Amino acid sequence: MNWLKAIGSFLIGGTSGSGSNGMEIVKGVGNWIDNQQFTEQEKAVDSMKRAELYGQFFKQTMEENSERSRTRRQLSLLVIRWWLLTLTFSALLYPVNLQWSEYVFKIATYTGVTTLVLGIGAFFWGTHLIRGMNNKQG
Repeated sequence: MNWLKAIGSFLIGGTSGSGSNGMEIVKGVGNWIDNQQFTEQEKAVDSMKRAELYGQFFKQTMEENSERSRTRRQLSLLVIRWWLLTLTFSALLYPVNLQWSEYVFKIATYTGVTTLVLGIGAFFWGTHLIRGMNNKQG
């Protein structure tokens, strides 16, 4: 039973022996991360590495046409179509039943749903925008 108490105090942030020790370790790691300071040169190097990685990612994504990528596109279109249908249904319900219209609209604009839709839009259509820019330049 003592180990349950330790886990509980660790999760809740209590001050029992092993729980507080665990919290001190977590705080120590957090402070170490917070105390990391990049110089301007290190920031520039980090930004260049990130840009290279993003470039490689977009290049691979634009050129891939595997079964997995086709499935991913189909699922993304399904999510986007569902979202647009939900918004349209909410608008059509508005004159008929205001409460149902609000309920459907809340589902469509729920933070998780909008984050998913924006993520899909950025991933797929952002890639198409980059591809279009590359075609116009070259």
